[in-house]
Amino acid sequence: MAAATLVIAAACDQQARTTLPPPSNAYAKTSTNPAPAKGTCLTDDEIQAVRNEIAWQQFYNAAIQCEKNTPSFRPDYGAFRNKFRTDNEVNSAPLQRAITKHRMNVNAFKTEVANRDGASAGGNPKYCANAYDGFRWALSQQVNSLSQVPPMLDFSGDMGLRVCTAGTPAAKPAAKPARK
Repeated sequence: MAAATLVIAAACDQQARTTLPPPSNAYAKTSTNPAPAKGTCLTDDEIQAVRNEIAWQQFYNAAIQCEKNTPSFRPDYGAFRNKFRTDNEVNSAPLQRAITKHRMNVNAFKTEVANRDGASAGGNPKYCANAYDGFRWALSQQVNSLSQVPPMLDFSGDMGLRVCTAGTPAAKPAAKPARK
């Protein structure tokens, strides 16, 4: 009886896997409301660090906001966090540089990202479906770096953050005046 149950469960699991399309990052969107650029432009690794943090915050929010849905994303978020823990640690230095260029505090930036994501989630009926697709993509075997996981909605442009274009050097943040 137990063996038959396992065979049936395996067949159902295999059928479920074959009926789903392969994981894709088509869930990702870019906001179309760019704000005027604030501060200096960012290098490629700094803007990637910003996007990585936006994705990290959005996946965390999805685990909380979509918990009433089936399936719950809390286990997926745990797997996401474990899979990309090292990438997130490496991300902190370029993120700090990017945020410092814009005279922001990293915690304030993370809070703004979470607030923007919360606001966009409330008005988006596809938020949890996009999160489902996002988790499937991020946790797929073909993804091995956080930089391969785009945010569900990249609103870095809405925040006035932009990449340096050719001929526009990335300026360093202004030095703080010495205290007397």
